[in-house]
Amino acid sequence: MGARRGEGGQLPREKVTLSIANSGHTTPGVPLISPPSHHGIYSTEDLAQLIYDLKQVNPRANICVKLVSQPGIGIIASGVVKAGAEIILISGNDGGTGASPLGSLKHTGLPWELGLFEVHRTLTENSLRNMVTLRVDGGLKSGRDVVVAAMLGAEEFDFGTSALVSVGCVMARQCHLNTCPVGIATRDPELRKKY
Repeated sequence: MGARRGEGGQLPREKVTLSIANSGHTTPGVPLISPPSHHGIYSTEDLAQLIYDLKQVNPRANICVKLVSQPGIGIIASGVVKAGAEIILISGNDGGTGASPLGSLKHTGLPWELGLFEVHRTLTENSLRNMVTLRVDGGLKSGRDVVVAAMLGAEEFDFGTSALVSVGCVMARQCHLNTCPVGIATRDPELRKKY
C-alpha cells in the first residue's frame, strides 16, 4: 500500500517529509545542513573531542576529516592528524555535485594538486605522514588524474560528479528538494522508477 497521491501524482508533502526524516533518523520539519557546519570546532582540542566522541559511538570507525584545498592547508592537516583522524580528504575546487551552491563551485578552494602537495609535504616534514591516509577529490576525471594524485601522495581517490553524470545526473541542482528529475536524489517512488 503506497501513500495516497495528490494533484499531479506527487506524494503529499508531509508524507515525503516523514519518509525523509525517518530514513535520516531525524525529526520531520527540521532543516538539515549538508555538509554540517561545525561551529563548535575552533581548535585542535575541539576536533580531538569530537573524534573521541565519535569513536565512543563506533570504536571501529575510521574518522575522515575533509579539508578544502587552500593556502595553509598543511598546518591544518597537521592539527587534524594530532586530533586523531585516520583519513584526511583534500577536496579541490573543480568538483561539486548538483547539490553544491553555485558560489561554492565558482569561488571556493584551489586545485586539489596544490592542497595535496602541501599536505603531504607538511606531514612528511613533521613525521606525521605515516599516521594518516590521504584521500583526494574535487574534479578527478581520468586515470591520469589518479596517477598524478598518487605521485603527490594520495592513497585513496573519490569520484563524485563524474560517477553521478555517468549514471544519468543532469546537474539540476535540486538534490535537496526531493525533486531530482532523473530519480537519483529523491525518495519519491515515481521519480525513482526512472532510475
